[in-house]
Amino acid sequence: MKYYFGFLLIFIATLSFGQERCGFSAGNKTRQLKNPNFIQQQSTFEYHIREIQKNLNEGNARVTADVYRIPVVVHVVHNNASNFIGGENNTNISEEQIKTQIKVLNEDFRRKVGTNGYNTNPVGTDMEVEFELASKDPQGNVTTGITRTYNPQDGFNLQNDGEVLAKIVQWDYERYLNIWVVKSKNGTIGYSEFPYDSNLIGLESTPSDIARQQVFDGVVIDYQNFGTCCGRLRGSYNLGRTTTHEIGHWLGLLHPNGDETCGNDYCNDTPQIERMNDGITCDRLTSNCGGVVRTNMIENYMDYSPDRCMNIFTIDQRNRTRAALQLSLRRKKLIANINPLPETESLNITVQPNPVTAISNVKVLFKGEKNVTIEVYDMRGAFVYRENYESQKSSFYNLRTNELQNGTFILRIKAGDETSSQRIIIDK
Repeated sequence: MKYYFGFLLIFIATLSFGQERCGFSAGNKTRQLKNPNFIQQQSTFEYHIREIQKNLNEGNARVTADVYRIPVVVHVVHNNASNFIGGENNTNISEEQIKTQIKVLNEDFRRKVGTNGYNTNPVGTDMEVEFELASKDPQGNVTTGITRTYNPQDGFNLQNDGEVLAKIVQWDYERYLNIWVVKSKNGTIGYSEFPYDSNLIGLESTPSDIARQQVFDGVVIDYQNFGTCCGRLRGSYNLGRTTTHEIGHWLGLLHPNGDETCGNDYCNDTPQIERMNDGITCDRLTSNCGGVVRTNMIENYMDYSPDRCMNIFTIDQRNRTRAALQLSLRRKKLIANINPLPETESLNITVQPNPVTAISNVKVLFKGEKNVTIEVYDMRGAFVYRENYESQKSSFYNLRTNELQNGTFILRIKAGDETSSQRIIIDK
């Protein structure tokens, strides 16, 4: 830590250090307390995502050139009883402020020339992801992509109150990226749900829509660090990059130090660093890890640098996000809803991967909209488990490997009046 002896410098430092940019690390510690299997599940996810990422990095599989345009709903949860919109220190922020944030996201993720999101770094890249405020709500009605909900609570704990916010308001996370804009009461200014929760911690074991809507998935941002205008934005994080950072987590990216001294973010083109930026300086920083001195990539969106410093996602970071989109069930379903899976004249099922080492999804293709039943039996014909889904189109489904021992099983899927079976091998 740096010590300043002038009053003005002490004051500036207090304002900066009073903000904790991201609740990701603290949120993981909370998960460990709630779920004794969390570390193992996290490690399993990382192993598989790195295997996919390795193939992409080595050119064994071309990173898709598809540009994903993700529909966003911004939930403004405010404590302004008059419902007045906009102005300083008003948690009910303006539509203009929200639109500036969407603009920044597209500049940053698309590496747009002529904007703050552009760079000439040889490892800098276009992430091929865009964001737009949703034009249709879950019922198909025209919407601005913005909801406003009064709640008398004087702020939220960003990394612990996700389920509270989801119960207040949330749209189907298989169709939208939910962003909650709230007042933070614990100093954290941003938090995101990471995709390893999507199919490793059992949140998908109950298929009912009611249960799903009470599970938090999305991004939470403090209202004074969202967008680039219109209220009194605070600290060094005032150009919309906190949301860029958190959506990076939502897509599967880690902090560049892996949340430990000289840790690993599993991206070869981001330098190994001792610690995150302090959020004050854009000056050159170096790290000594294992006796090797490297220059920190303080421009990377996943660091804690001031917003004015940031303008880089790297090629390996893009590959990692594409790997996460392949591995995470929720993210795969979201992408499938954005770019619908094809229909087939007859029922077609594919288990990915098979043999199953730990994580596996089932791609189910058919024609039209049908009720889907997924059943698993052992080789003696004994029933293992069943799940029912109503009014489905071609989609991905989670194979609940936590309920299966090593061995061979029969997966039986019924879609309408069609049935198809496949042998699956579990080798965890």
